[in-house]
Amino acid sequence: MQPDLLARAMQLAIAAALAPRSRILSSFRSADLRAEAKADGSPVTAADREAERIVRETIRASKDFGAHAILGEEGGLEESASLYRWIIDPIDGTRAFTRGLPTFGTIVALEEQTTGRALVGAIHLPASGETVSAAHGLGAFRDGVPVRGSQLDRLEDAIISAPDLAQFQEAGCPELYRTLHTSGFPRVRGYTDCWAHVQAVSGGVDVVVDPGLSAWDIKATEVLIAEAGGRLLLRPSRAAGKVDTIFGSPVLVDALARHLGFEPRVTVGWVE
Repeated sequence: MQPDLLARAMQLAIAAALAPRSRILSSFRSADLRAEAKADGSPVTAADREAERIVRETIRASKDFGAHAILGEEGGLEESASLYRWIIDPIDGTRAFTRGLPTFGTIVALEEQTTGRALVGAIHLPASGETVSAAHGLGAFRDGVPVRGSQLDRLEDAIISAPDLAQFQEAGCPELYRTLHTSGFPRVRGYTDCWAHVQAVSGGVDVVVDPGLSAWDIKATEVLIAEAGGRLLLRPSRAAGKVDTIFGSPVLVDALARHLGFEPRVTVGWVE
């Protein structure tokens, strides 16, 4: 895809990620908010489903990009013969959303279907109004301003982000959690959801360990981290159809992967 088209696709991803913000915030911390359990045990709300509908409608209205396939967490796959596919998570971090925690967000990505390569990504955090975006070869941005991730090179000085033990257990790798928290790293913090991904893209967090992710959780981050000057490692998760990842500062990602015995199948971003 040519740079001018990529730039326009990134603007559409931003618009689509922003589109359901008012609907999402109308339910956030509302006494009327109700969650139900999906087949996999994860929570879903009416706001999730409505947000995805709004994102899909925003994409479909595009003359240039509306005919591509769309995969969404709640609505599944709308197939297309196009070379490209949009991937949507309308509310990443629904559990936090239902608890009144501001770490949730809307994720929109565009990938090349034949290679699985992420071309465009946007994550919007409704509670803070912050948006990060990127397109392949065009850089990464926070609210339209170029941004660069951490380039720290010492794990002893790093803020390392990881979700809770339950997520590692569900991904079948609780040993990663134990090793991470018993290795003497002084600043391992329990940031979670796409909020942690945004902080890594903008350099506030130095490295993130995040297991058991679906395509809609990670695809935007792949291009965001690469374009922010970072490195991202992926391996198949022990949870079927999911991946485990480490991403952030290039030097720290490699060092932490060695320490944890994390053997990647895919590497995205910075190379030495």
